[in-house]
Amino acid sequence: MHKHYQPVEVDPSWIVGKYALMNVQAELRGGRTEIEPRSWRIPFQWQGYHYQDHDDQPFLLLLNSSGGFVEGDVSHLQAHLEANTRALFTTTASSKFYKCLNGGLSRELVEIYVGPQATIEYCPDEAIPFARSRTERITRITIEESSRVFATDMVSAGRIHYGPGEAFKFDSLVSEFEVRLGERPLFLDRMVANTAERVAALQRLWHGARHAATVVAYAPDLPANLEESVRDCSKGTAGVEMGVSQIGGLVIARILAQETWQAHEAIYRVWESLRPAIVGKAARPIRKC
Repeated sequence: MHKHYQPVEVDPSWIVGKYALMNVQAELRGGRTEIEPRSWRIPFQWQGYHYQDHDDQPFLLLLNSSGGFVEGDVSHLQAHLEANTRALFTTTASSKFYKCLNGGLSRELVEIYVGPQATIEYCPDEAIPFARSRTERITRITIEESSRVFATDMVSAGRIHYGPGEAFKFDSLVSEFEVRLGERPLFLDRMVANTAERVAALQRLWHGARHAATVVAYAPDLPANLEESVRDCSKGTAGVEMGVSQIGGLVIARILAQETWQAHEAIYRVWESLRPAIVGKAARPIRKC
């Protein structure tokens, strides 16, 4: 059923520069997808989009011009993809969460609706919680049975190579990554490390890794038995552990890596393996300039 688009309205109580908002809508026009900004609020900036593959799929680069999140900052993206559209969203840089010394939070909210027979490729750069930061992140993608999705989420343990390093020095990190099929949760990954004990537990769960990434792919006609081919694609990247599961048209890959570039490489290899089955074309490096 078609979902009526209702952009997020600005609350008059929001402080200018503290609540970044971007409402975008993708519509089919003349046989290709076009993206319109319904509204945006600084420090989110509208840079337009380009057709990198010279076809009907626009690539949108999301830009938060503040450079990072200080205490009390909120970033809110809402995107609505109409039926039969397809788009790729990425970011211009990592999301940096700075220290919060007064007990407040920095929040990043992403809400994407993908209509019938529409396709979203959501490939943001990593989130980096700095030492003493208090971060809350929520990414929720809602799809229909006939939608197609390739979505990634990557979290670093901090500024790994800054001075002596800041791995797991944040005060609090709550991160939620969800894909919903209508009203039903299809996939939910919730990371809650909001006490010193839970941060220490998270460090143990990562098995010495400094970066964790999750990839979720869905298509109604995704071929069966893709786990092995996806798992094999990471074997040439040193310092990476990967687990892959498939349930029907849903494929989930979990990645642990020592270095940022290793995690990026592993994500790209998964994309390279799955993209032909999801969107019918090969993966290629994303142009960000």
